[in-house]
Amino acid sequence: MTRSGRIAGVTEQREHTSPPRSRGRKTVGDMVRSLAVVLVLVGIVVAFNVAEQPDPVVRDVDYGAALTQARAVTTYDVLGPDPLPAGWRATSARTGRDGGETWHLGLVTAGDRYVGVEQTDGDRQDFVDRFAVGARPAGSRDVAGTSWRRLEGGSPEKRALVRTSDGVTTVVAGDATWAELTELVESLRAG
Repeated sequence: MTRSGRIAGVTEQREHTSPPRSRGRKTVGDMVRSLAVVLVLVGIVVAFNVAEQPDPVVRDVDYGAALTQARAVTTYDVLGPDPLPAGWRATSARTGRDGGETWHLGLVTAGDRYVGVEQTDGDRQDFVDRFAVGARPAGSRDVAGTSWRRLEGGSPEKRALVRTSDGVTTVVAGDATWAELTELVESLRAG
């Protein structure tokens, strides 16, 4: 066989067999199968993350130590519950300076509702708006011989009892019921 005959035979053979696909060339079917595998994996990850998450852990704090410190560094009578109402838990306590000296005590009621005691000797309206912006007046409440303004429908807190005395504003606010807010106010003592 001559050289030209061999070349013609090889050329003829190449025409009859399909060339192997190169690694870089994929068909639409290959892409669809790959996408399906990826979507299944994403679905599994999403399913595990959507599963019921445990309730967030609320940690109790020793508010007595924070209250003692607050009373040492502020120029006004800092209020704290004495004693803490039965079944209630203190979850946060801190002092700070933000337009005035501030005191915060966060609590969870026996009914698992939030309520906070907030005090400042700074601007009253700005301070109240932090806890009950947009709240509307809901009358007043006399608690232990002291008059407190009632506010409701605010944000972030639904209800608030507010009192200003001797330049100090006290806000008792949260999603707690009026009865729970009143119970906390009745337990507040200056030290």
